[in-house]
Amino acid sequence: MSFSYARTLVSGSVISDLEGDKLILPPFVLEELLRTASQSVPGDFSDAQLPYPITFQITNPKTRLVTHGGVLEFNAKDEKAYLPKWMHDSLSLTNGSEVTIRLKELPKGTWARFRPMNADYKEIPDYRAAFEGYLRSHYTTLTAGEILTIKQADSSYQFLVESLKPSNAVRIVDTDLELEIEPLDAGHNAFKTFKGDTENDIQVEKTVNGKVSKNIYAYWNVLGIERLHGLNIELRILSGDADLIVSTVRNPTVDAHLWSNFETASKKNIFIPATNSEYATSNELAIGVHGFSDEPASYELEITSSDQSSKSNNSEITITNVVNENSPGYAKCDNCGSWIPERTIALHSNFCQRNNIKCNLCGKVMLKGEEQKHWHCTYCNKFGDYLEKEKHILIFHTSRPCSCGFEAESLPGLAQHKRTTCPEKLITCRFCYNLVKQGSPSTNQHDLLEGLTAHESYCGGRTTTCVKCHQPVVLKNIATHNMMHEIEKQNRKLPPLCRNKNCVRIAADNVLKLCATCFGPFWSPTADPEKKMLYTRVARKYHSQLTTGCGQSWCKNLVRYFI
Repeated sequence: MSFSYARTLVSGSVISDLEGDKLILPPFVLEELLRTASQSVPGDFSDAQLPYPITFQITNPKTRLVTHGGVLEFNAKDEKAYLPKWMHDSLSLTNGSEVTIRLKELPKGTWARFRPMNADYKEIPDYRAAFEGYLRSHYTTLTAGEILTIKQADSSYQFLVESLKPSNAVRIVDTDLELEIEPLDAGHNAFKTFKGDTENDIQVEKTVNGKVSKNIYAYWNVLGIERLHGLNIELRILSGDADLIVSTVRNPTVDAHLWSNFETASKKNIFIPATNSEYATSNELAIGVHGFSDEPASYELEITSSDQSSKSNNSEITITNVVNENSPGYAKCDNCGSWIPERTIALHSNFCQRNNIKCNLCGKVMLKGEEQKHWHCTYCNKFGDYLEKEKHILIFHTSRPCSCGFEAESLPGLAQHKRTTCPEKLITCRFCYNLVKQGSPSTNQHDLLEGLTAHESYCGGRTTTCVKCHQPVVLKNIATHNMMHEIEKQNRKLPPLCRNKNCVRIAADNVLKLCATCFGPFWSPTADPEKKMLYTRVARKYHSQLTTGCGQSWCKNLVRYFI
């Protein structure tokens, strides 16, 4: 860079959604940069060349604190410089403070070491993907001593930029940066923020006991799963009430899970068949026991490997006693509908009418007075004890809003929405391998056919170089591009082999159609346009082979034995 530029501006208010190290500057800064660049080289104003990327040294003139950053846009309307919040804090700036920006060309970074600020960084599944994706989209520079915040989904992780090479301030655009993360010591690793939830491991074919309070989760990570068989998960409630939820990701909740059982029965079962795609392809399985009752719920949790469900739930099945129906000597009771011997029908009818009552909807026979506790849902065919009504309505017939704006009709419906079409569903991008929100459905028909989410459609728009043809290829088209190479390979004709039947090499470009090795003895540096000398050498070779043999110990030509 053959010119310099410095300008003191007034810092604007903090913009909450301004991330990374990129500034928003007034348009006149770009004009001044172009004017300064044009004055440093002969020619027209349009010939001015700015460095790429544009990087600034940013200084608080009062405190002399220094950091570095790039530019997001030159469109600040009030002639102020807008900096990210972390940069405000690092430079000890306030709204209206002066800040000096100085154009500075930084060297390309080659190596960086980061130190995590707390133990939460272990939650990141892929450090390389997390750093690469976030730094590429939000950062232009790195400065030693600054706090770097990596965001993944709804979580933030802070790292101290401890050391950089080849300088204490580097640019990270168009460069390969080697990352090193310094682990925390044992004291920091032991620190955890208490959230009330517990997490343990459970083996298949084992039973565990536990207790969980209201609105608290007890998590169990299943070990020893054989994917060839399904799983029977049984929760036995000993006291209180709790819900059973299962997912293929850790820490499921009542509104974010794959399988659930919200019944009020003392035994709650979930059967996962081996043919279930999510179960068959997942690397882990997590069970959550959610406390529902006011009093702590005691429970037993058992997991067995099985190919058929052990669930027995007759709460929605009407059972009618048809024993001895229309049999000779039997009569039907008008009250309960049972078939009773004719000799005792009068005695039974009198007793039954005095003590029993039959539900007109489900046909259940119960003692008089118990019908007040008997309940039928007005929205579905669920029935049971009246104590179940409040929970059933709360879980299955109460609308639940999602943070994306969608409103589900029930809690299981909200969970289904969150694991399928919700724009805020977390996915692992197939291109950047980051844990991100999938976004709204793509509007591109090709992306829809490929099953790409909005984020993957955007992220897959980057280009890479094909290792076979060395041509630039869009990432989301790389599979189709590789298939084209495979088809070309299959349609490619086999090369001709050497005419020597004892040779398996590929024929070379010569008149005898021999490989280079077999043609070697016949080659001569002398010009032979009519090939007469070549044919003479071939004839001499044939004569020698027929009369004296080749002289090799492995040759089976009988002539060899008469030499």
